[in-house]
Amino acid sequence: MHVNRKNENIWLDERLFGNEYFHVSMAGETTPNPNYIISHTPETDSGWNRYNFEYVLSGKGYIETKDRVYAVQKGDLYFLNKYQQHIYYADKNDPYDKYFLVVEGKLVDKFLEAHDITESVIVVHKDVADVFRQAFRALSAADKTGDETYNAMTGIVLKLVQAVREPDYRPVPREEHPAKIIKSYIDYNVYEKLTLSDIAKTAHLSVSQTERVFKAKYGISPVKYVIEKKLEAAASLFITSFFNVSEVSERLVFSDVKYFSRLFKAKFGKPPSEFIKNLQQNPF
Repeated sequence: MHVNRKNENIWLDERLFGNEYFHVSMAGETTPNPNYIISHTPETDSGWNRYNFEYVLSGKGYIETKDRVYAVQKGDLYFLNKYQQHIYYADKNDPYDKYFLVVEGKLVDKFLEAHDITESVIVVHKDVADVFRQAFRALSAADKTGDETYNAMTGIVLKLVQAVREPDYRPVPREEHPAKIIKSYIDYNVYEKLTLSDIAKTAHLSVSQTERVFKAKYGISPVKYVIEKKLEAAASLFITSFFNVSEVSERLVFSDVKYFSRLFKAKFGKPPSEFIKNLQQNPF
């Protein structure tokens, strides 16, 4: 840690370096200074392609944008978006003491996108002092920008993003056609034993309803679709693996090899043994 000209305690200052995936540019503590002021400009070549997370420990401060002025005080966490116009400064009479973390990279972009954070400034009253202290401890490691430190820092940044905007984990009904649910269930469980009763349960329908809605949408009964998918999977296994006919039949849960071979020939025009022989003679 060192102290800069603004009398800030700096745990990390890596602004001259960068990483497109994830990079911690700066981290530290702004101690009370009535003359403290920082300005961000919106130009893409200004260097402010970074995100700021800052937490006020005591005192007061202000953030000005072209639209409004935000007042921040003890217990406030605020977020400053990249490529935005900000002027932020300490209150002259009660200058703030605050933690700050400046980050950039595609991973942070995705964190913010997933939480629908697009605003220039967000201020929330939330105690995240310990999260910042975790960051400072991680950045105090011997290898400040090593993989282990950065793995820890990605988790810390996600905590701050979720503090700025809490995710909504409540499940909501999906407006999905029941036939699509049935198809997805069959596709995912093609290597399992599938009965019409099991398939109906996954869509919360009766057996007759299951047959009706599936055939109406896909023009084939669910039982026939199961067989089609299993036979396609069998052909894929013959092409990509060294399993023999019995092993493939067993893995796809057919009742017996003869039944499997008969169905396979009906679909592909040749029994599995001949299909494999042709593959061996013409592997490409």
